Amino acid sequence: MRRARQLIPAMAVLVIAAGCSNTTDDDAVADATSSGAASTTNPAPTPWDPCTIPDEAIERAGLNVDTKESGVFGRDQNGFKICSWETQPPSSEYIFSIFVGLESIEYIDDPSYFDRLQPVRVGTRDATQYQQLSADASRNCGVAFAAGPELIRATIITSALVKNPLYAPCTELNSLVAGLDSDLPS
Repeated sequence: MRRARQLIPAMAVLVIAAGCSNTTDDDAVADATSSGAASTTNPAPTPWDPCTIPDEAIERAGLNVDTKESGVFGRDQNGFKICSWETQPPSSEYIFSIFVGLESIEYIDDPSYFDRLQPVRVGTRDATQYQQLSADASRNCGVAFAAGPELIRATIITSALVKNPLYAPCTELNSLVAGLDSDLPS
């Protein structure tokens, strides 16, 4: 229940950032041909699942493997595979999330959802640091980069229970992503 209360503000931001979509699920659809036989289309490609990062790598990064959560309330959002972890107890200061979708880096160029974009180097990758629109930069941060046909976004959202974080969110985020670099698609 505590985790749900902490996630509600973050989920509200995700819902607002996601906007409306008129696309359907990525499931294959059968269609009838004139002969009456059914054929199926090839299933749409799906993004890499960040929940497949090995637990050992997550622990090395200082995250609690027991808090792993796939999706937002168990569901992928707007074509993005999502996985999140909290920091190790007793602090549980923030939630670290990775979003992977079949989008280009231009996805975060939308000023109605993202702002304060700036180029950064994260580990071996050229990336773009960003904030969700109206997010408090002293508590939250995002970074995005392309890996082949996929867009990888990572975020830190500080727990509402933490009054004054003892870390700089973007510095902490970039360190986490750099530490997981070998476990992410290239």
